[in-house]
Amino acid sequence: MKNKLTVLHTILIIFIVLGTAWLFRGRIENLWNDWMTNDPTPEPIAFTDFLNANSAQHANKNNNANENTNEVINENINTNTDTEPIEIPPEINLDVPFTTQAPYANWDEPYDEACEEASAITVHYYYQGNTFTKETADQEILDLVAWEEDYFGFYKDTTAEETAELMREYWGYEKVETIYDPTIEDIKKNVAAGRPVIVPSAGRELGNPNFTAPGPLYHMLVVRGYTANNFITNDVGTRNGENYQYAFDVLMNSIHDWNDGDVYNGQRVVVVAWPNQ
Repeated sequence: MKNKLTVLHTILIIFIVLGTAWLFRGRIENLWNDWMTNDPTPEPIAFTDFLNANSAQHANKNNNANENTNEVINENINTNTDTEPIEIPPEINLDVPFTTQAPYANWDEPYDEACEEASAITVHYYYQGNTFTKETADQEILDLVAWEEDYFGFYKDTTAEETAELMREYWGYEKVETIYDPTIEDIKKNVAAGRPVIVPSAGRELGNPNFTAPGPLYHMLVVRGYTANNFITNDVGTRNGENYQYAFDVLMNSIHDWNDGDVYNGQRVVVVAWPNQ
């Protein structure tokens, strides 16, 4: 009798496992695909390391340069004009600090609509050399939301241009650009120069299995690096978003501005802030 119960228990467990796998087959498939397609993540590079390395290189600029990634990015970091050439290394990962848009996992308002604020804040923290706690991230988001409501009259669904404006007005960044119809090369060039790229997107086109289905209609995230095949992002829409990789074509196809809610027909545009000198 005991053996029969053991067999029945084993069969029951197998059915439960198989049933659970069937119910979540889509998510399991996406996670498997992500695992199979992700490249190794390069070691992150802090903004201060860029500056220090660049100063050292300029002090010895007559020395012969090596062709490794560090020497390439050192040359790029202070390239703040569109006319100066940017050499693109094969891979790079900026040490952009991460927070979700809901630091305490509370997805009620305003946090469910705070991807734009969280994305902008992470870029600002990168340039300032700061890191997040749940408390600081939460307060930064609430403070920025309050400022937007006073300045714009709203905080939800800020466009690329409005996001650029808030970075100029709220933190005083002197140069913030919106780049229309960006190419993979445009994004790589800015990242290689030490500038994270803020990406407005049709969130459901990203296919991120961590999103609550069907995913956000409009979403914003930060490209912090790239590998041979993928962009490395801080996707503030999920607690699993730090160093999250999207294939080049997936991210590029998702890029769309808010466009009064007609996101799929929104313009293709990204936002880049230059550090103040």
